Amino acid sequence: MAVKAVAFDIDGTLYPNWRMHLFSIPFLMSHLSLVMAFSKVRKEIRKVDKIDHFKELQASLMAEKLKISPEETGRVIDTIIYGKWEKIFRRVKPYRGLARTLEELKLQGLKLGVMSDFPVGNKLNYFRVDGHWDVTMSSEDTGYLKPHKAPFLALAEKLGCSPEEVIYVGNSHEYDMKGAAAAGMKTVYIHSRKKKVPEADLTISNYNNFLREIEFLLREE
Repeated sequence: MAVKAVAFDIDGTLYPNWRMHLFSIPFLMSHLSLVMAFSKVRKEIRKVDKIDHFKELQASLMAEKLKISPEETGRVIDTIIYGKWEKIFRRVKPYRGLARTLEELKLQGLKLGVMSDFPVGNKLNYFRVDGHWDVTMSSEDTGYLKPHKAPFLALAEKLGCSPEEVIYVGNSHEYDMKGAAAAGMKTVYIHSRKKKVPEADLTISNYNNFLREIEFLLREE
């Protein structure tokens, strides 16, 4: 099927990961145990096949590690992980050429989407690309995290496309490429050294020639 939409992950995909890591050092030093517990919980959640109440499950698992109530844990996640950490992105610059690439894709008549494992929040505004999108969503909205197929299928539905009509761009082999490919999407892997992975139809290192590089995917029927 011909491609009708291009969708992107956010973290490590719209900007180089090293920039976020650099500016996150003070935050990580202040909240190291919290971040480590959160990381472990997210890995546990990714293995759960059926989730009825995502936020409640996440808070409950975190509460066990932090030894505080789930209610308090939920507030900590919202305030520190989702709130305080997000403000770091005010200082993080996106990939050079990203805004131009998005404009070029829109001129081609393609829909644009964002689907991140974290709440989108104000990140797109910080990167000055907030006016380009037809769909913005977090995988959490579906009750699952990548690489579960549910978030990718929900993204395609919101874009008004079948999964085969969507190109998904991401920086994680385990979460983005495997999840999008399993859902039936075409896949673009962004990696600084253009590392090849089997689930990616294309690997890029930046957005300098993005439209030209994905041309063969756009032509596929």
